[in-house]
Amino acid sequence: MSPIFIYSTMEDSNKVLFDILNERLELLRQLDAEGDSDRRRHIAKETQTLHAPMAHRLGLYQIKTEMEDLALKFLDYDTYKYIAHALNAKKAEREEYIARFIGPLEEKLKAEGFTFTIKGRPKSIHSIYHKMQAQHCDVDRIYDLFAIRIILDSPVEKEKSDCWQVYSLITDIFPPNPKRLRDWLSVPKENGYESLHTTVLGPDKRWVEVQIRTKRMDEVAEKGVAAHWSYKGVKGSIVQRPSDVYVFTPTGDLRRLPAGATVLDFAYSIHSEVGSHCVGGTIRNQNVSIRQKLENGDQVFVQTAPNQHPNADWLNFVASTKAKSKIRQALKENEYKQAAEGKETIERKFKNWKIEYTEADITRMALRLGYKAVSDMYQSVATGKEDVQRLRDVVLAADEAPVQKEHSEYIPKNEQQGLAIEVDMNVKNVDYNMSKCCNPQPGDPIFAFVSVTKGIRIHRCDCPNAENIRERYPYRMIPARWSKKS
Repeated sequence: MSPIFIYSTMEDSNKVLFDILNERLELLRQLDAEGDSDRRRHIAKETQTLHAPMAHRLGLYQIKTEMEDLALKFLDYDTYKYIAHALNAKKAEREEYIARFIGPLEEKLKAEGFTFTIKGRPKSIHSIYHKMQAQHCDVDRIYDLFAIRIILDSPVEKEKSDCWQVYSLITDIFPPNPKRLRDWLSVPKENGYESLHTTVLGPDKRWVEVQIRTKRMDEVAEKGVAAHWSYKGVKGSIVQRPSDVYVFTPTGDLRRLPAGATVLDFAYSIHSEVGSHCVGGTIRNQNVSIRQKLENGDQVFVQTAPNQHPNADWLNFVASTKAKSKIRQALKENEYKQAAEGKETIERKFKNWKIEYTEADITRMALRLGYKAVSDMYQSVATGKEDVQRLRDVVLAADEAPVQKEHSEYIPKNEQQGLAIEVDMNVKNVDYNMSKCCNPQPGDPIFAFVSVTKGIRIHRCDCPNAENIRERYPYRMIPARWSKKS
C-alpha cells in the first residue's frame, strides 16, 4: 500500500522530499522482479544511507521501517529470510503471550475510564538485525522482539497527564526497568515524535517494551511532518524543520547537506578540487553566486575557473564540516607555499647583493620589523606587502650599529663562567646545543626542546619560535634551568 501524504498547506520544499521518498519506496517495492544485480544493491545501499535517514528525520517511521527492511532484504537476503522465518515460527506463541500481557492492562484501564486501543506487534526485521549486531547474539536471544502500544483517545489539554497516569497503572501491574524509561512527552524529538516508552517485566519474567501515546501522537509518529498540518488548534510547534537540505547533482544523484548550505558547500561535496575552483552555480536556469543558500529539491550545476582559489572569507558562509576543513587545509597549504616563495626571494636577492646572514639574523630582522614569526615576513615578501630592499637596509644598519641587547653578550658554551644547564630528564649528563635562533645567555629563562635530527636544543622562553613550538610540539618541550658547574 502506497504511503499517503497531506499536501494542502505544506511548504513546497517539504513536498519535494515527500515526492522523493514516495518514488524511492515504489522503486524498492519493484526491485524483486529485477533479480540480483549491482544496480539493485546500489539502490538498496543508497536507500539505507540516505533515504531511510531522511524519512526518520521527517518522522515517517512507517516509511523508514519498510525502506530499511527492503534494503536489508536486497543487501543480505539470507539474514533477512532467517529473521523473518524465526518471527513467523513463533507467531502463535507471540500472539498468545501478547494476549496474556494485555488482559490485565485492559481491565485496569477500563476501570479507570480511559478510551483506548492496544496493539501488539513484532519489531521490524531491520531493527532485530541491528539488535543482533549490537548484542552479538542470535535472534532467539533478543528479549524484546515485540512491543505493546497503548493509544489513548484524549483531548489535547490532557494528553501528557493521561499518558503519565497510564504509565503509573502499568507499573503497578508489571515492575519497570528504570534504565529503559524514555520520555519524549516533555521534550519531543526533533522531528516531532512524542511518546512515553518503558520496559516492564511481564509474565514468565520476560521483558516487554510498552509505548504510551495519544491518537494525535500516533498519527504524527506514523505520518510524520505531513500529519502536523491536519491538527489545527494545537498549541506550540509539533515539529521542527529538518536540519538537513536535500539537493540533486546535474545527473540526478541526491546529496544531503546541513541546513544553510550554499553552492560552495555543494561544490565541496562533489570534490575538493571542484570546491576550490568554484566561482558560482546555476539553479533553476539562473546563475547564482557561491554564497547562494540551497533549498530542498534544488538541482545544482557548479561553475569553476582555474584561477579561482580559496580565501579566508569563504569560512564565513559555508555550513558543512567538509567544506570548512578543506578550505582551512587549502589556506594553510597556501601559507606554506607563500612562505617558501618569500624565503627563496630573500635568499636570491641577498646572494646577488653579496650579503651574508644567518638564521638568527633573519629572526632578529623579522622581530625588528614587527612580525610575530619569520614565516609571516616570508609571506609578506611573497605577496608584495614587504619590500626586500627594506630588509636589506635593516641588515646593513644592524651591521653598522648593532642593537643593544637586554641580556649579556653571548658566551660560548665552554666559557660560560662555570655555568651549566640542568635539563629535567631521567638521564644524567645529557648533551645539548644552544639554539641559534635566539642564542640563550646565562641567566635567560630557558627550556629544552627535543628535535628530530639535532638532539636537545636550548631555547630562550621568549624565543621567536617558542610560540610555534608550544602549539605544535608541547610534548617535546622539557623544563631547563641554569646552574653552577659542580
